[in-house]
Amino acid sequence: MENTQTQKNNDWKEVVKQYTTPSRSKSIWQLVNSIVPYMASWVLAYYAFEVHALLSLLICLISTLFFVRIFIIFHDCGHGSFFKSRKWRTFWGYFCGVITFTPYWQWTRTHATHHRHTGNLEKRGIGDVDTATVQEFQTKSKLEKFWYLAKRNPFIMLLGGPILLFIIQYRFTMKEDGKRERRSVYITNLLLILKAIALSNIFSLKFYLFFEFFSVFFGAFGGIYLFYVQHQFEDAYWKKGDNWSYLDACLKGSSFFKLPKILQWGSGNIGFHHIHHLSHRIPNYYLEKAHNENKMFQSPPTLTLGSSLKCLNLSLFDVEANKLITYSEYKQKYVKTFKFVKA
Repeated sequence: MENTQTQKNNDWKEVVKQYTTPSRSKSIWQLVNSIVPYMASWVLAYYAFEVHALLSLLICLISTLFFVRIFIIFHDCGHGSFFKSRKWRTFWGYFCGVITFTPYWQWTRTHATHHRHTGNLEKRGIGDVDTATVQEFQTKSKLEKFWYLAKRNPFIMLLGGPILLFIIQYRFTMKEDGKRERRSVYITNLLLILKAIALSNIFSLKFYLFFEFFSVFFGAFGGIYLFYVQHQFEDAYWKKGDNWSYLDACLKGSSFFKLPKILQWGSGNIGFHHIHHLSHRIPNYYLEKAHNENKMFQSPPTLTLGSSLKCLNLSLFDVEANKLITYSEYKQKYVKTFKFVKA
């Protein structure tokens, strides 16, 4: 049995390896078909803004497809999968980071930590969604419980998250940051200021603030939602110690988010998240190919747009039931209620 498991582990490593060589032509074409239409949307929205702000807002909403796609390029550069050249990856990582308001090396470090420890109950808290077990939640104070549930509230997470995370938090260094990560924050902030000055002069300050804010807001909304549902679903994989397995964490703890083709394109195939976690060195344009060509990868937890909405109410990991549960389910199962009977 042990030999079979070892063989299985070696098999998948050999399989994913064949998809890890980036194509320069595919990467360049993806840069063109993502960044050019995104920039064109600024021009189109500017003229629409002179007609009516709502028309400009509609164009901004449509441009979210390109914004998220640019973030995936940024993401792939950080993983070392978009170009063979480190210089090219760093340049385009910074470039896309300025568009998406995200410091390249700081984000790359925290996201790499997420990949190393996904699904591991003993190594949570960096680059992931804060997830407490039932037992941990029970030891929290009332204020801590309120704050924890507030952070996971879908309205606060999806409406407040884009502002708190992308616009505010990413402007500051973290105590865990090294010299390279801190420098990436400073350089990104400087480039954002220069970008604001340039675009305010090309268009107008009023339009710049309007379009930039909603562009980042809509894009971050989509990005946060994608990241959330790809690891926060009812049967998500969470183990500790020797019970944790990298292979199982990838194939059982990462969902296959089956999106309509236009959204799959806009999200850079990141819905094939189980494949991405098996090897972060696979460029986004090969994820679907790796999924379709290998039967061993075709039975992951699968979500659609409709079924993914149910994930938003999940709050805690129940170790006993081995699944994520809602706060209502927690109260029904773990909170004692007392009934008073009149004499």
